[in-house]
Amino acid sequence: MSDSVRLPAVAGLFYEGGTRALRADVESYLGAAAGPRLPEAAWRALLLPHAGHVYSGAITGEGVGAVELPATVLLMGPNHHGEGDDVALSTADAWRTPLGDVPLARDLAEELLAAGAGIRRDEAAHRREHSLEVILPFLQAARPGVSVACLSLGAPDLDVCRGVGRAVAGAVTRLEAGGARVALVVSSDLNHYLPRDRNREKDDRALEALLSGDPAELFGRVLLRERISMCGVLPATALLEALRGLPPSAPRLVARGDSGDAFGDTSRVVGYAAVLWEAIPRTKEKEN
Repeated sequence: MSDSVRLPAVAGLFYEGGTRALRADVESYLGAAAGPRLPEAAWRALLLPHAGHVYSGAITGEGVGAVELPATVLLMGPNHHGEGDDVALSTADAWRTPLGDVPLARDLAEELLAAGAGIRRDEAAHRREHSLEVILPFLQAARPGVSVACLSLGAPDLDVCRGVGRAVAGAVTRLEAGGARVALVVSSDLNHYLPRDRNREKDDRALEALLSGDPAELFGRVLLRERISMCGVLPATALLEALRGLPPSAPRLVARGDSGDAFGDTSRVVGYAAVLWEAIPRTKEKEN
């Protein structure tokens, strides 16, 4: 593993660069979440947006605020810049934000590398990438001491996504057999840069495919058939495959919105959503 710290790339740009201001913002977003938090064992995964906090922070806050985070999180996101490996795992010792350092979930990282599926140690893919970084302060505030493994996907290939998903399921299963609990968090915005009504139609179609649980349907609808500009479709496809290899869970749309909510310009928006996969109790599973 590495002996390095991944430094912030977008602090002061996508979110507040000062410790006090960032903590106040994030805690405000988390505090606005309604209802009791699901215990660690009662949920498996989240999909969260990754725009600047002023645009999507409220949606991210509702998603993270709906759950109790376990000590270990696998954070998966897209590669916006096209740098580095197609399936890149950061093995930096920690990721730094103005709230402090988030340590590497070393056991999880080692399991992922051992699983193969084209997963490689690579920092280049992460160096300038914002999609995981902007979510980290929410995880830090919600669960002090949380550790993460950060995985970037940049190959628009269904087989690659499914292979990564199966590797994730295997790694999580092995760790949880030893008593750990691992949450999966995917970073993705929805459709980009259409007038609100048209953009929402695209978002509806992407969410419908996501909630179906079918990785091939999500990948095919978003990338091949309907050209929906959902930037995190690759990690989301991997997530749906991973969920097939883990104890059953059911998705629930927690919150949605778009960039027009921030300042009122709805002429060219980006869509956001928080989706939560809740564990299905075994008694209920048997009834079905």
